[in-house]
Amino acid sequence: MKKLITSLAVASVLLIASACSSNTKNDSSIEGLTIYTSIYPIEYFTEKIGGNTVDVESIYPPGADAHTFEPTAKTMAQLAESDAFFYLGAGLEGFAESAAKSLNNENVSLVELGIHESLFSHVDNKEEGHEGHSHGDKDPHIWLDPVRAKEMASYIKEELIELNPEDKELYKENFNKLSKDLTALHEDFQSVVENADHNKFLVAHGAYGYWEERYGVEQISVNGISPSSEPSQKDIERLILTGKKENIDYMIFEKNVSNEIATIVQQEIGAEALSIHNLSVRMREDIDEENDYFDLMRQNLNVLKTVLNHN
Repeated sequence: MKKLITSLAVASVLLIASACSSNTKNDSSIEGLTIYTSIYPIEYFTEKIGGNTVDVESIYPPGADAHTFEPTAKTMAQLAESDAFFYLGAGLEGFAESAAKSLNNENVSLVELGIHESLFSHVDNKEEGHEGHSHGDKDPHIWLDPVRAKEMASYIKEELIELNPEDKELYKENFNKLSKDLTALHEDFQSVVENADHNKFLVAHGAYGYWEERYGVEQISVNGISPSSEPSQKDIERLILTGKKENIDYMIFEKNVSNEIATIVQQEIGAEALSIHNLSVRMREDIDEENDYFDLMRQNLNVLKTVLNHN
């Protein structure tokens, strides 16, 4: 029912927007491409590859929850006037998928990067004791793996070339620079894990499965792939016992997601709280300090280095 209401609301707003915007839509051949995105990594990669030929902005305000965000009428009007909307899909952004269906009647290119199956690992979404929002059978947090992030960026490059073939060589050149930076980040992750004392870490939100797959670490998560999933009482007791048995000194929380159950587990274990960034959106402080994707990922790497080298 909620999904139906959201879809109807989006459609209503777009009817108004299309009536108001027919004469004001950006001419990409003159002003460059106006592109809106969902999550921050898509915004950042599009901006880096597109350079001065694109004007890119995420629809999410600072610190928003990518799962529960609902757009304003102004946001929907801006989307209807843009040249393209890039989003991940894969069950991550409920609003984005509803909006994309409504935008089919607008002159907006809809780019769902998640149609590329090679980006994802498939997961069992019927974890014992966890209920709540489902991502289907895919783990959507691909941007946290530098190798998968590079593949996603390559698809963004191809979409930009399709939208603006005249700047094909620029997009290729900018992608190659980005690709080298992502490779260097991947190598830094490898080095930290290879030289770590341990390979297990305790985290509130199980968004780091691709680190497990890529680097051989093991996340012990309070919640599942979705931060809104709920562990059972049995799961909570098991987590506390595991934390004590493994002598885990830290609980990792995400900056834009509160988690009361994880706080209880942390206190029962006697672990120190550390913060990690899931990068789905930037916080206001990230913007003020001009922290980009690589800054935030390297901050995460420092946190990972700390928790994998506890006493």
